[in-house]
Parts: sequence; structure tokens; C-alpha cells
Amino acid sequence: MRRESENISIFSITSTSFILVLGNSMLIPVLPEIRHDLHLTQVQASLILSIFSIAGAVTIPFIGYLSDRFSRKHIILASLLLYGIGGLVSGTASILQTSFSFEGIIFGRVLQGIGSAGTAPIAMAIVADLFSGSKQLKVLSLMETTNSMGKVVSPLIGALIALFMWYYIFFVFPLACSILFILFYFYVNDEASSSENLVFKKYVSHLAGVMKENKFYLLTSYSAGALCLFLLFGILFYSSDRLESQFETHGFMNGVILSFPLLFLTVASFLTGNVIGKFSNYINRILIVNFLLLSLFLLVIMLNESLWWTILIISFISTSIGIVLPCMNAIITNSVRKEARGFVTALYGSVRFVGIALGPIAFGYFMEVSISTIFMLSSLLCLIQAVLCFFYLNKKDKNISFQTIINWFSIFHIPSRKKQRG
Repeated sequence: MRRESENISIFSITSTSFILVLGNSMLIPVLPEIRHDLHLTQVQASLILSIFSIAGAVTIPFIGYLSDRFSRKHIILASLLLYGIGGLVSGTASILQTSFSFEGIIFGRVLQGIGSAGTAPIAMAIVADLFSGSKQLKVLSLMETTNSMGKVVSPLIGALIALFMWYYIFFVFPLACSILFILFYFYVNDEASSSENLVFKKYVSHLAGVMKENKFYLLTSYSAGALCLFLLFGILFYSSDRLESQFETHGFMNGVILSFPLLFLTVASFLTGNVIGKFSNYINRILIVNFLLLSLFLLVIMLNESLWWTILIISFISTSIGIVLPCMNAIITNSVRKEARGFVTALYGSVRFVGIALGPIAFGYFMEVSISTIFMLSSLLCLIQAVLCFFYLNKKDKNISFQTIINWFSIFHIPSRKKQRG
């Protein structure tokens, strides 16, 4: 019975990632229809996605403080409630079809974004509180796998609902949040906060010390997560519009086609989660190799404009991102002590939201100017990120020398077990 209860608890915690990703991924295939029905510009349509992420990014640091100060479980419950209410507001505004429908949708999306800030980012801190060792790594990786699976399933859900009427999509949120609220309330335990008596001023002072001590390490980790989500959602937004305008696919078919690269993301996250414990000493090398691959793929995608070539390269991009994200989760959650963990994981969630928000806006803008420019800039960013990972995530090699660089490039050389034990 205890084993069954723990499994439901893990399912509830990891499901916060699924709920979080529903917020944007479910709307991507139907954005062209929303834009058409409400007579929106490309940038206004992208704002329906981005405002959700912007609201979450701004809110998360405050939610992180509250989760360190009080109960993480109660913060998540309140966030799920607000998330669901936001869906009701956007759905109602869509159905009414007034001159203020767009503004109503945006207001509901802001509420959803604020609510989303207290879901998966805080659940990551709960995982670190309740589990340790290989169990913790597996649950964290399961969270990223669930997140990736949500990215596969949610466009299909959105596209399927849109066969009837696109604004019904917004009512999925209160339904899903209600189910998770019940599961979380009854099955997830919560450790008492170690900072209950810590006043805000002292808390901020403590965090400032933590950030100063680990500034380059954390900033590099944060930028890696943000860049991955920037690329993923920017390319998905670009692909959705291109499928509609150039290849004349619509609604449900858009969701089916976009699910293929996202399936690669899910499989990569799942497999990485299963082996990450065995290769924990090589996480940094894995990150660098995949950012170099991302840089290459972003240039290669422009060589051919056919549908299947585009989907193939996006699948490769998704695979690399699926490998990077579980590694980043493990790095972030174990980078600081428990009393600052809620804030640090929340801030990581915040920068991920920033990446999600900027992706559709940046790609939407350059789609009207020069799409090749954004791919070249993104490729350069991945190259820079690989360099940052080399210099600032190498905790064992704080003083990088020329010999260190030469030794490091034995990337695929893994010492034998005999040598490792010695």
C-alpha cells in the first residue's frame, strides 16, 4: 500500500510538468486559426503564447521565496487553482467573440502564467526535498520526460479539439488542474520549510551570497535551459505557420506532423534519465557536444526547404534538447543547499519561461524580415553556450589550461572500471 501511495505521489509530482507544458504546446497547432478568426497580426498571435511565459517568468522568483518560506505543497495547490481559473477566463472571452475577446484571452493567459509559476518549478524542489541519490535523479528525469511527453500529446489534443471549435481548448486547463489538485492534496507529502522563521531581508541576503558564490556556474546553467526552450518553441511556432502557409496543412494534421520531432524529444529525455546516473561525471561533456550539434543543425536546416527535410532536422534538434534538459535539471537541483533550493529551482524555471516567451516572438519577427538571420543567430548562441559550459561547468577544472583543453578532447574515452576504482 505504501509503495502504491509513493507511486501516485511521484505521478502527481511529475504531472506538474505535463500541466505546465499544456499552457503553450496545446495552442501551437491552432494559432493560425485563432489569428484568422480574431483578425490578429503575427506578433499578436505570438503574444497569446508569450504572455503566458512572461507572466510566469516575472512571478516565479516570488513564488520561489514563498516556497522556501512556507509549504511547497500549499503553493502548488494555490497555483493549480489560479491556473484553472485563467483557463476559464480565456475560454469565456473566446466564446463571447466581442471586440475585447483578444484582451480577455490575454488577461486569462496572464492568470495562467502566474499560476504556472508555482507548478513544475516548485515540484522540482519537492523532489530534491523528498528523494536523494539515484531515486532523485530518476524522478527529476521522469519530470523532464513527462514534460517532453506533454509536448508530444498536447498539440494533438489541441488540434483534435479544434476540429470542433478552437476556443474549447481553454476549458481543458480547469479540468486538468482539478484532477491534479485532488491527487496532490491527498497523496503528496511536504517537508516543513527550513526557513519558516527567516525574515525576507535575511533571506535575500542569504540568496545574494549563494548567487555570488555560484554566479558563473548558475548563470551558465540558466542560460543553457533558456536557450533550449527558446529554440524549441521558436522553431515550433515557425513550423506551425510554415505548415499552414506553405504546405497547406491545417488543424489536426499540423498537430500530427509536429508530434514527430517532439516524440524524439520525449524518447531522448527518457533514455537520458535512465543512464544519467552512470555518466554523472561526464554531464558537462554531454552538454557541450549537444550544443555543438545544435549549432550545426540550425545551419543545416536552411539547406533544403522541403517539408520532410525540415521535420527531420527539427527532430535532430529536439533530440539534442531532450538530452540537455534532464542534465540541466540534475545540475540545478543539486547546486545549492535546501534552504535556497526553492528559489534557485524557481529562478531556473523563470529563465526557462523567458526562453519560451522569446522564442515565438523572435522567430515571428524574423519570419517577416529574414528567417535565415534568426537561424544563424541561434546557431551562434549555441556555439557560445558550448564555450560557456566548457569554462564554467567544469567544477573540477577551475583553472583551465592548454593541457586541460587537450585532455578534455578525449570526450569518448571512458576509463576502465579497474582504473576508476583505483
